[in-house]
Amino acid sequence: MTRIRLAVFTFMVLSLCHCRRTEKEFRYIFSAPADEKYAQINADYSAVLPNGRLVTPVGKSIRVAPHPYGLSLSPDETTIITSNSGTFPFSISIIRDYRSDRPNVLQIQHKEQNPKETLETVFMGLAVSPDNRTVYASSGGSGEILLFDLDTAQRIDVISTNGRFIDGEFKEAYLGELVLNRAGTLLYIVDQANFRLVVVDVVKRQVLCNVQVGRYPFGIALSKDESKIFVANVGMFEYKTVKGYNPEKPVETTLTFPPFGFPSQEAVDGTVTEGKTVPGLGDPNAAESFSVWTVDVSDPSQAKVIARVKTGHLVGEKLEEYTTIGGSGPNSIAVGERYVYVSNGNNDCITVLNAENGEIVKDINLALDPDLSHLRGVLPFGLCLSPDEGRLYVAESGINAVAVIDTRSHEVLGQIPTGWFPSKLVVSKDGKTLYVASAKGLGAGPNAGANHNPQDSQSIGHLMRGLVTIVPIPSNRELRRLTQQVLDNNVRRTALRHFVGSMKNPVPPMTGLYKSPIKHIVYITKENRTYDEVYGAMANGKGDPELSLYGVPRNVVNEQTGQRVDSCLAMPNHIALAERFSMSDNFYCDSDHSADGHRWLVNTFPNQWVETSTSAHYGRGKRHQSLDAKGRLGFTGASGAIYPEDYNEAGAIWEHFDRHGIRFANFGLGFEFAASYEEQRDKYTGIRLAANYPMPKPLYENTSRLFATFNMNIPDQFRVDMFEEEYQKRWAGGQEPFPQVITMMLPNDHASDPRPQDGYPFRSSFMSDNDLALGRVIELLSHSPYWHEMAIFITEDDAQGGLDHIDAHRSILLVISPYAKPGYISSKHTSMPSIMKTI
Repeated sequence: MTRIRLAVFTFMVLSLCHCRRTEKEFRYIFSAPADEKYAQINADYSAVLPNGRLVTPVGKSIRVAPHPYGLSLSPDETTIITSNSGTFPFSISIIRDYRSDRPNVLQIQHKEQNPKETLETVFMGLAVSPDNRTVYASSGGSGEILLFDLDTAQRIDVISTNGRFIDGEFKEAYLGELVLNRAGTLLYIVDQANFRLVVVDVVKRQVLCNVQVGRYPFGIALSKDESKIFVANVGMFEYKTVKGYNPEKPVETTLTFPPFGFPSQEAVDGTVTEGKTVPGLGDPNAAESFSVWTVDVSDPSQAKVIARVKTGHLVGEKLEEYTTIGGSGPNSIAVGERYVYVSNGNNDCITVLNAENGEIVKDINLALDPDLSHLRGVLPFGLCLSPDEGRLYVAESGINAVAVIDTRSHEVLGQIPTGWFPSKLVVSKDGKTLYVASAKGLGAGPNAGANHNPQDSQSIGHLMRGLVTIVPIPSNRELRRLTQQVLDNNVRRTALRHFVGSMKNPVPPMTGLYKSPIKHIVYITKENRTYDEVYGAMANGKGDPELSLYGVPRNVVNEQTGQRVDSCLAMPNHIALAERFSMSDNFYCDSDHSADGHRWLVNTFPNQWVETSTSAHYGRGKRHQSLDAKGRLGFTGASGAIYPEDYNEAGAIWEHFDRHGIRFANFGLGFEFAASYEEQRDKYTGIRLAANYPMPKPLYENTSRLFATFNMNIPDQFRVDMFEEEYQKRWAGGQEPFPQVITMMLPNDHASDPRPQDGYPFRSSFMSDNDLALGRVIELLSHSPYWHEMAIFITEDDAQGGLDHIDAHRSILLVISPYAKPGYISSKHTSMPSIMKTI
């Protein structure tokens, strides 16, 4: 029998291929360029990222606080300003002398002793007054526009957008992108929570007008003649609660399982389930969803919507290879004299509109390489035009580059390397310099060990510092070289003939190349652990034994109760499985937190809506769900599910399975929605739901109603009891065909505060619960008649809960199979999409 040498292929960059391609169609295998390099941040501002890609930003680099999703350049071009939108600290960076060897970076951030003179949160929107004296910043959740003196960095005023106005009353505003007119007298800002555009007189410090726009307005731009505002809406639906919902009576007025699948007629019209009426979501292609609206502001006090256009592909549109599941995700806008440009984050294209009549001129498709054009994941985000409007610059967040587009031919000329996840762009008045904000900078690096600064935070969200790069506009010749660098940073291309020697490996290097003997995949996801916490002391692995809390015997103590266990090995099954089968010491979660982790786990790349919301939420700046603003139920926080706003163009693994006739059964994964209750009484599904969030239809139809999703009040032992019960009823005796894929969540290694009364006297108790549950699953499956054709993949949703001396994203990957090479530790750089590609 040929063994798997942990053959989880390092699938490079983009989303899973949703079509079947043959050997004749592909001459190359694409893989991650990191190969066997470990994640690393270098002194020259280059890095090996956790996802196996490289970043080599060109130009001068300046590090700022995490996630600069807002970027502005003062009119005199002496100062760069970024709005750093979480996780921590929420802040505004003011960068002076940026061309010198020692730039002056001043940070305005929250101060506990005097928060009203600084800021609590900021979110995306930034502008500077024409006289270079005042910075306007969106506060996000407080519904205020913050005004700071650019010279002194002191807060000078706030303008609230909450309250009663002549055109209505608005509460719980969540402010995002903004734009200031040339005179510096009028400011236009989007309110994501109330689905509105707010027109503000900054001289009088008051709201002039409110205009209802589409769902979750995200991007905004002002026409050249300042008579029109363009708003990009990234939402699909407006969510509502179950009819009769009463937060005082959750048991009586909520659901124990999502009400319907999407797409379905029930999702459109609503349904009655569990004796409760659930409102429908309506048409996913309504004018309010995934659209660009034009607002006439020629009279700012009487602004009105005059046009609506759908950009990119419609939901349910039949393409050559599949029917679309997600919407286009229009997120940013750049306006010229003749054309308006819109970045469609989910479709990897730029829609060109006629600036006069708003009609679609064409779509400009973006791809890393022609051989990869069938995949998605370029993620176009921020846009800016050169002063002569001859070039359009596009932040390609998914491939860490800026695309350069000729606006006359609408052809992509090339790409410029940036930091990780470029978000916003500004070009100088002379057109010679491009300013780029990269939200994730160079990554996190280690959060413990010899290479971690002990004065620095150990939180992954705090370590993900942003990067501002100042880039001289390249010549056409230089652009060709930089374009090749972008390709090399993202993928390694290997001729297919070089894989001839590995054709006996049970895992083919590409789909359809030859038949695999593996007929059944079991995919088990867990929660929040790093490699070093469990395997830091593993022989032959690249670990730090000092950080191994659960993989070696440790004394554990509950200081409150006095309970103590000496030499406690919390996770013996994890150690035994690694020794008997295969594991990796160079595997990373692409995610920073659970929210984005649960997207990556099911092959859904987090788009701009998810990325910006996640960093804000985990900084406690976008947490509040309220019924006082119609968009607040769309602020879904740390929940472990995917929502229609972040559906990828071709869907997730669930739609991929369904599209190709793959039988699967799901246990616990993918339905921990927001607006929920998670109590011990909810032992079967683990949750009670108050809102009409839909579930991907294939997942809805193939998910156990007895196996709990994430809920730390439910022991993993009970979850496995339920799995064993279903196994015996459905598959043990061949009653039903055994699934080709089983997906399962065992979440209790997430851990929580000790609960002695429930059998968890120590934090390590949760690890032991999880460890025993995993052992029981492997015991059951390895003694089943399906074992000889099975491979089991075990990983985590993120690594934010622990410490690691290589990188804060490094985590666990085990391969359990009769085909796995015993005791093998792979050092091939892999990450979450590697598992998806292998499956």
